[in-house]
Amino acid sequence: MDRARRYLVAVLAVSLLGACAGAPEHPDKSFEGAWLVNGAFQTTAATPTSKPSQTWSRVALVLGGGGLRGYAHIGVLQALQEAGIHPDLVVGTSIGAIIGAAYASGTSPDQLWKQANSLHVSTLADLAWSGPGFVKGEALERWANGLVGEQPIESFPVRFAAVTTDMDQSLPFVITRGDAGEALRASAAIPGVFLPVESSGHLFVDGGVTSLVPVQAARALGADLVVAVDIYCHGPRYPSSSAVSMWLRVSQTQSCLLSGPEAESADVLIAPVITPAGVGDAEERELARRLGHDAAVAALPALQAALRQRNVTPVAAHAQQLQRSSPAP
Repeated sequence: MDRARRYLVAVLAVSLLGACAGAPEHPDKSFEGAWLVNGAFQTTAATPTSKPSQTWSRVALVLGGGGLRGYAHIGVLQALQEAGIHPDLVVGTSIGAIIGAAYASGTSPDQLWKQANSLHVSTLADLAWSGPGFVKGEALERWANGLVGEQPIESFPVRFAAVTTDMDQSLPFVITRGDAGEALRASAAIPGVFLPVESSGHLFVDGGVTSLVPVQAARALGADLVVAVDIYCHGPRYPSSSAVSMWLRVSQTQSCLLSGPEAESADVLIAPVITPAGVGDAEERELARRLGHDAAVAALPALQAALRQRNVTPVAAHAQQLQRSSPAP
């Protein structure tokens, strides 16, 4: 059993390094959203719908997928906080959805770093004995719900959306309401590793399959200015020295060719040059965090210029300024 568990953890680790999961349906843990077709939301694959009622968002932060490179996202959040920039909307795919949800739910970047840095990835490897994956994803769901304080998505202080992929429709599905743990599990369900998530009769897998850096989802949600973080496509490519590394390199090449135009359409693109952190390597996790921080600092002049050019003040930051300037009751 110990050998099987070690093998499972190794498979999970390899898949997380290359990441851009039928589980039973849980009616009490459902989520809601819409399909994204040509930049517009649709309630079905053929029925256009209007934008969600809350379209006041001005500045969106988009966090892309990339497995254990996700520690870099925390560094980006720390740099933005230091600069006094607080997004009004956070949209994420896969690990970007997990980090983004924790932040949007009210966790500070420094608190998030402590929580993520203490995580043992092996604790998320709950073995699946059958089905199209090795890992159930229930442990990931529980951990993710803990990160957000068991809040549903619509209760987050900052607007949030998680992007997953509907395998039946071959479309990105943008989740804006419902159980956060189930939504994040669907967004991060790496095909062939995690079991897919079944909800409302549809089968969902990792959002990176269709929208690795979900800029279009942020636009469709009403964002005026989009700051995107790509942690996957600007780092060194995998070597081709073994069967596994060759598979990872091909997967990365395909994902980045498909996602490149969407990521580049952001108003400001933060793209740290990063290799994935080791599963248990504290120094590599810290390096990933620092590279994300440094890349965000380097992008601040472009971001501040874009804010000035459009005369945009992030609503979240403006609200915090008003709160600080208001007299105490």
